[in-house]
Amino acid sequence: MTAIDQENNSIGPAPVARRVLIVSASMGAGHDGAARELAHRLESRGHQTRIVDFLDMPPLGLGRFIRWTYQLQLHFAPWSYEALYRLWYMLPFLYGPLVALDSFLTRRAFQRAVREVDPDIVVTTYSLSALVLGRMRKKGWLRVPVATYLTDFAVHPLWVHPSVDLNMAVSPVAAEAAAARTGGRACAPGPLVGEKFRSARPDRRVARRALGLEPGTRAVLVVAGSWGVGDVVATVEAIASSGRFHPITVCGRDETLKLALEERGLGTVIGWTSEMPALMAAADVLVENAGGLTCMEAFAAGLPVVTYSPIPGHGRDNAQTMAAAGVNRYARDDDELQVVLDELSTPGPVRDEMIARGRALFAGDAAVEVLHLAGEQPLPAGVRPFRIPLRRRVPALGAAALMMVYGSLTLGAQGVAAMGVGIARPPHAAGPRAFVGARVNAEDLADPAITDLLASTKMTVIVDARTAALAGPQLARLAAQGVEIANGGWGRSSSLRWERAQADVARAGDLIHRSSGCRIVDFAPGRRLDAFDQMWSRRRRERLVMADAVIRPGRIPAQVRAAKVYVVDGRRSDPDELRRAIVQFQSRLNTAGLSVAPLKQLR
Repeated sequence: MTAIDQENNSIGPAPVARRVLIVSASMGAGHDGAARELAHRLESRGHQTRIVDFLDMPPLGLGRFIRWTYQLQLHFAPWSYEALYRLWYMLPFLYGPLVALDSFLTRRAFQRAVREVDPDIVVTTYSLSALVLGRMRKKGWLRVPVATYLTDFAVHPLWVHPSVDLNMAVSPVAAEAAAARTGGRACAPGPLVGEKFRSARPDRRVARRALGLEPGTRAVLVVAGSWGVGDVVATVEAIASSGRFHPITVCGRDETLKLALEERGLGTVIGWTSEMPALMAAADVLVENAGGLTCMEAFAAGLPVVTYSPIPGHGRDNAQTMAAAGVNRYARDDDELQVVLDELSTPGPVRDEMIARGRALFAGDAAVEVLHLAGEQPLPAGVRPFRIPLRRRVPALGAAALMMVYGSLTLGAQGVAAMGVGIARPPHAAGPRAFVGARVNAEDLADPAITDLLASTKMTVIVDARTAALAGPQLARLAAQGVEIANGGWGRSSSLRWERAQADVARAGDLIHRSSGCRIVDFAPGRRLDAFDQMWSRRRRERLVMADAVIRPGRIPAQVRAAKVYVVDGRRSDPDELRRAIVQFQSRLNTAGLSVAPLKQLR
């Protein structure tokens, strides 16, 4: 009999109906998914619940700003998230000011929620709110018990607080880590996953038939969370490269990722879906990169899990911790991925043992633990569950935080771009090719010798908005000949970086599209990039291109290399000088045994 059955069938007086306030956060689907499942289990037993979003609590939309910057980090500056994640391991005491600020910003909203619900217990599934609730509990502001549900295998120092009454974890490994970090109580009831993944799985043959899979096809389900974070295209390419596996990729809400995979014809591509149980029933193996909710669902569904190219920070920690527990396989490179997929997609003891280890995690029920804790510490009659402290002001701290964020979006992001993060890159199998663009002006495009040469070399033509306005017919003829036209920006700078990025990416892209008649897929400005360029490019589905080397007339490099991006810049020279530079550079590439590829072949 399971823990759920025991609680439902216990002999004795009817249980007291409890009121439970659940604090989640819309940071992907994992925290919200766990909160909803906990609420469902509690309500099915007759208890009252209410879920609140921690990111809705700070004023002025600051919570949404936190979510936006976190998403930006994972997509465009993963190294910065990794560095920050590791910093807290080394200097955990620095979180004090951060938690104090978050407590100040959210305490009014917490007071309203507690007053409206009058809870017997508060449970959170989000790390930052766990710290805030722990601080409030320590100071006596919150007088009902607090429990944290840890959604990950790895336990970061910023995910637990010593004053939280109980930490519930998905695995015994995580529970032990939480207890060691806090000195408090911890237990491992297992993942919060719905019954549709455990006992009500769809028929495998029906699910495979709906996807058009042949009986002998080995299907690999690829997931990257609701945001499509990570190098998913490279992962799918690695899976499909041998021809032995058929990838089924769930792109979440990332339409750009879905389009990129569809254009490459890489297996079955699916956007946001509620049919994960059917997909798991149809698949032979799951490949993931974060160790999140979908991973826990796979454990419940009996689907072997492989972690490959994990996202920085908690993704890498989860991959290593799960591998140590024997519930997943962590593939470090393409060759190892092929070996692991072959092993786990074949029926046998290795596959069976991993499935058994994953299912063994479901040892209890977090809802039972919550109800037990709520009954241990009843609030005396007449005592309010929340007492707000005297009002304090922290304007300097808030201003400093905003300055730090702005700095990370400008100067910090320029450093990120310089390291190649968020920039279009050559594919893994680039071969003996160099990716070349030519930055030209209207005078260059008016010269038939230049346009004929550009059409024959397969170089991408990079123009700014002013050039497109003056030389529209020439651009249209080049586009009709199959030449890629790339966005070189608006041509004028702005003192406000947001406005500059909007003009360079959006306005210039629209104008160049109207002039040339072709879709603009690459943004290659002749300046340094920052996070605002990255945001606008992603919104417009234009890829950021940064040259490894800029070639100017009279300065042809002595050595050229494969899988590098070169831009021949002729804006400050006459057409004859540009033509000679293109011919000389192509000759240098030919001597090195390299062919020219347009920028659109980057990924």
